[in-house]
Amino acid sequence: MSTAAPSLWGNSTRHVRLALALVVTTLLPPLLWAQATDATALASQHKAHAALDASIQALGGPAWVGVRTSREHVRIATFFQGSPTGEVADAVISREHPNNKERIDLQKGRVVEIYSGQSGWEITYKGKKNLPVEKVKDHRRWRRHSLQRVLGRRIGDPATVVLDQGTEQVERHLAEQYMLMNAAHNAVKVDIDAQTHLPLRLTFEWRDPRFHDKNVDTVEFDNYHRVDGIATPFTVTRTHNGETVQQIFVLRTEYNVDLPENVFDPDYVAAHLK
Repeated sequence: MSTAAPSLWGNSTRHVRLALALVVTTLLPPLLWAQATDATALASQHKAHAALDASIQALGGPAWVGVRTSREHVRIATFFQGSPTGEVADAVISREHPNNKERIDLQKGRVVEIYSGQSGWEITYKGKKNLPVEKVKDHRRWRRHSLQRVLGRRIGDPATVVLDQGTEQVERHLAEQYMLMNAAHNAVKVDIDAQTHLPLRLTFEWRDPRFHDKNVDTVEFDNYHRVDGIATPFTVTRTHNGETVQQIFVLRTEYNVDLPENVFDPDYVAAHLK
């Protein structure tokens, strides 16, 4: 009577089934979890892009994206440690958006600030002088994080990752929050009104180059009016590390205006300022 040779896997196929079951139950959940995670991330990306596209359309769509120039008549209130200083200035702000040029006329044009590229100047009847380096850096930082730069450019950059951050309240409005992160890992959060799809708040962080501490800057948009088909916030509030630093109240605004020649030339302005 012959005896069957013992199996390499054990004395019965039952052990083989148990071993295979153990392998499947061990490996399958992580695979399914990874697939579910990828599917969830993809769905989040689609939702975020759709929401930001809706926000761009609410702002005016191609008309908003294609703004070349603008001129705003505003009233600027300044703050110190979160409290109003009582100083209020009327100004005219002219911008050439594609080239990131800006001119601010203060005191009925007797004081002019011009920002172009990495430079900034103050012009008075005494002549032209360079603005403080830190003031120019701060201005450039705010411009890099303007709505036009964040929504108009980053959203179309394939290297930008957009994430759904859930909902929260922004000044009595239910807002959907989205994070945009570019290839350099610079992140910006945008809060969008859940009903109107208009931006309510934009937040970004940066580190002080000297002290390396983290700073949080926020700009809030309110009191929207439609001008030339473009939704325009007539109240803009800026905060730094939780404290209000400036409020801008728009009195009148114009888009795609023909700005005077040499309006951003500091030498020309200095020669003609009276």
